[in-house]
Amino acid sequence: MIQVMTKPFGRLPQGQQVTAYTLTNTAGLAVTVLDYGGIIQSLLVPTDGGPVDVVLGYPRLEGYLTGGGYLGALIGRNANRLADAYIEIDGKRYPLTANEGKKQLHGGFVGFDKKMFEVAEIPGGIALTCHSADGEEGYPGNLTLTARYTLDDAGALTIDYRATADRDTVVNLTNHSYFNLNGGGDATGHQLRINASSFTPIDGDLLPTGVFSSVEGTPFDFRQFHTIGERLGEQAEQLLLAGGYDHNFVLNKEPGALAEAAVLVGDKTGITLTCSTTCPGVQLYSANSMDENAEPGKGGHQNRNREAVCLETQYFPAANRCADFPSTVLRVGEEYHEVSVYAFSVR
Repeated sequence: MIQVMTKPFGRLPQGQQVTAYTLTNTAGLAVTVLDYGGIIQSLLVPTDGGPVDVVLGYPRLEGYLTGGGYLGALIGRNANRLADAYIEIDGKRYPLTANEGKKQLHGGFVGFDKKMFEVAEIPGGIALTCHSADGEEGYPGNLTLTARYTLDDAGALTIDYRATADRDTVVNLTNHSYFNLNGGGDATGHQLRINASSFTPIDGDLLPTGVFSSVEGTPFDFRQFHTIGERLGEQAEQLLLAGGYDHNFVLNKEPGALAEAAVLVGDKTGITLTCSTTCPGVQLYSANSMDENAEPGKGGHQNRNREAVCLETQYFPAANRCADFPSTVLRVGEEYHEVSVYAFSVR
């Protein structure tokens, strides 16, 4: 049986109380989620040497209010980047807020990562619900999102996203946890496998060009295990453009099917994360540009570049300008429903 415990986690400047919800399974795996931003603040994996916290985060609310990087947050309405900050539905263009140059990143200035969620306990965990008003950050339609975070005794955390809107709109959600399966330090020794035979190359604005490229013979071939750092130093154009990995991988799976996306292994602990999703893609980010001005993270450690790996399950970035990418349009009367599972074990 999954236990749910709560504790205060500070107050927002407007005075709202933020609460931390900790889900614990019978083996001692514990996930702490905030009702602010749907943030995964900690994730403790039990090992023979004691519990290991495998996600970066802050010990106090202030870190999340002032630091960049979206650590652990639920991202929306649209995860990742949209070229020229617009969406287009049935030939009608809607201008969005531009919070990264001319682009919109992760939903704009006040995305779901900065929202307060209503929380209800459900079997195995909690359900977080928020509302996004028509016109918020430029998006059409009043949208309601419920994200269910549930844990099982096998060590799997499932995030089940469901959203509806009263106008046709765009939805693309993800979780932005920064994983370090060693519990800290350089993460480039982590072993990674990604179930993808192609990726979407980017331009100088970190936006996919609309092309699908084979991973064969490139630093993006993770069909077999490689360490994150094994090919980071190669003078490959795509690595140089992003300063490392910050790319969308096209998963080898049937549309809508829940299937393995990636497996990440901590080189010092043997902790293994198997990520499965119904989404068509996963963004690999090698933590190339951590916020050096942020507050220290948990344990008083200042988070540095390359000390984590993000595996952001998603629809593809720049879908607004790439006609061959899966559509992110949510129609009135339909439900956005995607599931991502993060299963932990120790080798």
